Amino acid sequence: MKVLRYILMLLPVPFLFHFYEYNQHLAKKEPVLLFPFFLFLIMIVGYPLRKVRFTLFIVINLTVTIFSLVLGFILLKDDGTWFKPFGRDIAIVFTSLIYMIGLLFVRWMYKTSSSKKRAGDIST
Repeated sequence: MKVLRYILMLLPVPFLFHFYEYNQHLAKKEPVLLFPFFLFLIMIVGYPLRKVRFTLFIVINLTVTIFSLVLGFILLKDDGTWFKPFGRDIAIVFTSLIYMIGLLFVRWMYKTSSSKKRAGDIST
């Protein structure tokens, strides 16, 4: 089970976001599942991250960002018309920051809800 937790944490979600979005653009289709799937992954990956130390959380997210940048460099064309005004790499880093903020929020929500449950158990 711990292996699955680390696999989930190391998913290159920022790359997958842009890979799906760009391929839908090339197919001239609307990326309907982009935002719901992104939120779903934030909630699913945020749950196991609630028990990880903050420094390890940062290291994991930096690793995911670097891995996403490498995959983006290999598999995504730096299409100036699609990734404007900043380019593919900045778009991936920006998505990674939003992803990390989302994970921090989910992590905080799980931690505060579990601490309230423990505080309620002590008083009863």
